Amino acid sequence: MAGNQDSWNRIVERYTPLIWAIARGHRLSAADSEDVSQTTWMRVIQHLGKLRDPEKLAQWIAVSARRESLKLIDKSGRSVPVGDSPVFDRSEPSENHPEERALAKERDNEVLLAYCALSPKCQALLGLLVTDPPMSYDEISATLGMPRGSLGPIRSRCLAHLEKLLQRETERSQRSAELLDAITRSGLRTFALEQHR
Repeated sequence: MAGNQDSWNRIVERYTPLIWAIARGHRLSAADSEDVSQTTWMRVIQHLGKLRDPEKLAQWIAVSARRESLKLIDKSGRSVPVGDSPVFDRSEPSENHPEERALAKERDNEVLLAYCALSPKCQALLGLLVTDPPMSYDEISATLGMPRGSLGPIRSRCLAHLEKLLQRETERSQRSAELLDAITRSGLRTFALEQHR
């Protein structure tokens, strides 16, 4: 409040990741998240004198970031899916090493194979939910001929099924690795004879 630039810089450095996390949690693009961040900081500057309890600054910034995110969504006229979607949430590799690229490709292939094992209805819905730019629930509803209110529950069931398929594939891969290890250790002939007994 006294105009100390170093203090303000520390506040911005400390709470900018919080604002971005909230904006990205609303599934906003990087550009939209940047807009939310700038608008939130502008609101903080405008209303900083009204803050009575400095201990609640983080909570106040979080509420402001949520409001700005929702305003941006409302202004753009689109709906954003809510809830957990761990199947599609992926962190970027920390470095661009060949082994990381290979593991990422293998993971992507596993997800794609599991996706292909879903029903056509689930494939269509999940495919449209992850398009870039994102489609609104109203657009998806019209495209698939499904009631808008059923999209969320169907999405949850499809993601749960996809997660089960991925879990089964992980367990199958583990069993295959164990089998391969047993064959390698004993030799194919010995292994075959042991299995025959």
